[in-house]
Amino acid sequence: MKTSTLGKLAWAMLGVSAVSATAIPLLHGWKTQDAIVATVYANAGAPMDQPTEIVVDLVDNASPADIVAIETRIGAKLSFNSPHAEDDKLMVATLPTGDKARSVLGALQSDSRIEAAEVEQTYRIPEISDASSVEMQAVAVSYAAQQSVYQAKLAAIQATHDTDSAPSDNRDGAFEAYVIAADALKKELFPDAYAACEAQGDTGCGVITDKWIADYYAHHDRTVRVGDSTLNVDATGEWHGKPVSASSLIAGAEPMKPGKGTRPNDPLYDSQWNFRMVGAEDAWAKTRGKGVIVAVIDTGVAAETTKKGKQCRDFNTTSFVKGYDFVNKDADAFDDHGHGTHVAGTIAESTNNNEGVAGLAYESTIMPLKVLGANGSGNSSDIADAIRFAADNGAKIINMSLGSSQPSSVIQKACQYALKKGVTIVCAAGNSSREGVGYPAAFPECVAISSVGPTGELARYSSWGEQVALAAPGGDMMQSGEAKDGILQNTILRGERGKGDDYYAFQGTSMASPHAAAVAALVASQGVTDPARVRDILTKSATPAGEPKKFGAGILSAANAVSMTSAVEGFKLRHLLLLGGAVLILGIGPRRSFWTRAGMLGALGAGFFGADAAQTAFGANSAWNLLTFSAALPAVAYFAGRKSLGGAKVAGTFALGTAVCLWAGWHNDLHPFTDLAFGTGAAHPWTFANMGAAFVIANLAGWKAVKLAGVNNEPAK
Repeated sequence: MKTSTLGKLAWAMLGVSAVSATAIPLLHGWKTQDAIVATVYANAGAPMDQPTEIVVDLVDNASPADIVAIETRIGAKLSFNSPHAEDDKLMVATLPTGDKARSVLGALQSDSRIEAAEVEQTYRIPEISDASSVEMQAVAVSYAAQQSVYQAKLAAIQATHDTDSAPSDNRDGAFEAYVIAADALKKELFPDAYAACEAQGDTGCGVITDKWIADYYAHHDRTVRVGDSTLNVDATGEWHGKPVSASSLIAGAEPMKPGKGTRPNDPLYDSQWNFRMVGAEDAWAKTRGKGVIVAVIDTGVAAETTKKGKQCRDFNTTSFVKGYDFVNKDADAFDDHGHGTHVAGTIAESTNNNEGVAGLAYESTIMPLKVLGANGSGNSSDIADAIRFAADNGAKIINMSLGSSQPSSVIQKACQYALKKGVTIVCAAGNSSREGVGYPAAFPECVAISSVGPTGELARYSSWGEQVALAAPGGDMMQSGEAKDGILQNTILRGERGKGDDYYAFQGTSMASPHAAAVAALVASQGVTDPARVRDILTKSATPAGEPKKFGAGILSAANAVSMTSAVEGFKLRHLLLLGGAVLILGIGPRRSFWTRAGMLGALGAGFFGADAAQTAFGANSAWNLLTFSAALPAVAYFAGRKSLGGAKVAGTFALGTAVCLWAGWHNDLHPFTDLAFGTGAAHPWTFANMGAAFVIANLAGWKAVKLAGVNNEPAK
């Protein structure tokens, strides 16, 4: 072998080694992520001391004979959790208590026909541990709703100061007392109108008229405040004792600053500080989530008027698809609690309908799935069933504002199933006020969301931990004691919990999670649906905040997420580069044969689009991206075709397309390797090294083609 050849080989080996070394940080992150998945799953589903109800997730191809054999083995009847669980073989059974049940569970968990088996676990709406507060802390009431309170109290005043029944010599005094009491009531119930009147120096504020009040609220934020309200709640955070007063406390909301996007005409929109925080209007200038189905796995949604109840007033233009009630096993997933409707409202409450408030992805479609009962709790079997139902029926986003401190292997298996079907799963981190993210949020398949208040500080109740992906506005009324600092949406609360269909300020990570789910829907509506890529966009576009354990990548930004997605989708600068290269190949330069031109054009497109196509097929978290988004394939093409003129040209254009593809990923801050799977920042060395290597290969191929053309004494073909 010639010395020059050995030298070239040595340099080539050195280059390959240098480029390959940049994969070490990526592989380290990828292997670490595998360990996280294994650890979570291994610790999930440990049986309790006295199990009764169990959940069994059989392999999907389990036969009726397999089911009979398992029933014989455990001595109990297996039944499908719901009519929708038959295909997924999700079954429940009742076992004896004590050691026998534990041994049966152990046998089931080692059975190859069973993916997961565990004791039925209870999940619920995340509780706020501080007994002085609760997620549903105060009621927000529009001016029209407050009128009923005013009229009732005014009637009582009229009865007390009845001028008709007063003695004739005291009727003037009775009327004066009535006027004073009535005006005091107006001042108590409508303080903003009085404040505005006094600010104008109007000396007639003492006898402010009903019409003046009505005109004021018709032309302002139409939201009224009535003193302070307190709640009596028990240690679990459930409603207890006297009902909430008609107080709203949201009249102090800051005026909405003009945005670049579309401002909705909903009269209470100014009270949605949370939408200002995430840049909703700028996001709406590009997309509102049309065409994306978001499954709300919760207490149900007051989506339409049925025998179970009436549709909430501000959902009249919201798009819905049929869901399911896994608690009562019927098709009407109506909300008998209020939590699920509030969550759905944040995502897609009717907007631009001159009513109430707005939704963040208001053109998306809600799939209501009821897994929690009127008491706010439900079973792990129903939750797993609902996750699979959502994945099988077109949902691209799932929101779960529910949780438990205990993991469920059955729920995690369902999350893995949904993830493989391209569903992004967003979950509330929990309301424990301490470190420790609840489940299912803590599963690596889910996007865990912590909560911030209007100041951007972590809410006092929010759980936090390493699994938190990012923070989102969830309200914080514990700091100020005012409902204006909560998340305002339309829902239905009955009895002690509220006054029916109205606008309520809630707080909790339950309220933060649907903000992230809504932004995920905005991203998906632009064409990015791979869950790994959606998560990557949400985290990379977040506004930097504080400690990662508390805020994850930062505070959710709808505006940034939509803008980042726009940089990937549609006709961009990188496509102009590709088009320019195609023009050069087809129409400019020395004479080339048709097949050479066709081969070069195909190679350019393969280099530019091939890696993205592979990523779509394998997923953004796949290790195959280490091969497809690299200079390895262009290098192979070069060494295979370098001895012929056409082969050198095809290899060169393939390398050029690959280099531009890698440049585009760096330029858009969306490398082919997600931060979650491969580590934050780990992609930079790999991207730059392979980009440079691909450009070098393209130049080598070009020089090789020139050399071959000269040796053969022929023009370039």
